[in-house]
Amino acid sequence: MPDRANLVYRYDGSLPGLLCCVFESRRTGRMPLDLWEEGAPCLSLAPELTIPTDREDAAQVWRKLRGISHEAAHWTEVAFLSGAEDKAMALHDFLCEAFRRGRGIAGFLGDPVVARAYQLQRQVHNEAHLLIEFLRFQEHHGILAAQIEPKAFILPLIGRHFADRFQGEAFLIHDITHGAALLHQRGRMEIRPLEDLALDSPTPAEEGYRELWRRYYDTIAIKERLNPKCRMTHCAKRFWAHMLEMPQAPQDRAAHPPRRFAANGCIEA
Repeated sequence: MPDRANLVYRYDGSLPGLLCCVFESRRTGRMPLDLWEEGAPCLSLAPELTIPTDREDAAQVWRKLRGISHEAAHWTEVAFLSGAEDKAMALHDFLCEAFRRGRGIAGFLGDPVVARAYQLQRQVHNEAHLLIEFLRFQEHHGILAAQIEPKAFILPLIGRHFADRFQGEAFLIHDITHGAALLHQRGRMEIRPLEDLALDSPTPAEEGYRELWRRYYDTIAIKERLNPKCRMTHCAKRFWAHMLEMPQAPQDRAAHPPRRFAANGCIEA
């Protein structure tokens, strides 16, 4: 890989913006010291260069990457959803390495650059898999609503699963961490910005369903085999706050009563 230039790239935080940074590096032969989003504090004293997002340049890089390896392109799309601070620089270096090595880049897992890209996309996929299992919907005015706090922006990866499972339902999944929501109604699905979601107090019917679920959970449990440490291995505590059946959920609900959800029974288009 070429030597690093004493330079920090600034980009708009989008995937096309990152691809334009790769385009600039390949055009000039300079590898930046780091990549930072516009407006984010930079700890380096190196001079900065703002890379504008040009859709044609980004499309050119993307076509070439897909021509080299569809797997590498998939890794890039998924890894970019990660919340890791080093994702931009890691993916920049991975793409430059992909263009240098050519076909078969996904097989070079002994290379730290390739291994890091693989690790990032695997972490995102793993979290999406876990949230599909641990996400809990609540019924509010005919809408199924759920809240999650993932490390990665996994809404694009989990939407199709729930859309296929609840085809006739209107539902909303609010990502508190990233201030976004996945909306689904009448076969349409989209992701929109949503910083806060206020929920009504649960109806008696909803409370009844919650109690049934907790009673079922407690009934099938085997007290003699209770192993909290093992449970945390399979279901990390960071998921517990939004899972009705977990031990601290009642205390959480008492300390943080449900917020109001102003809705008329449908999701606005």
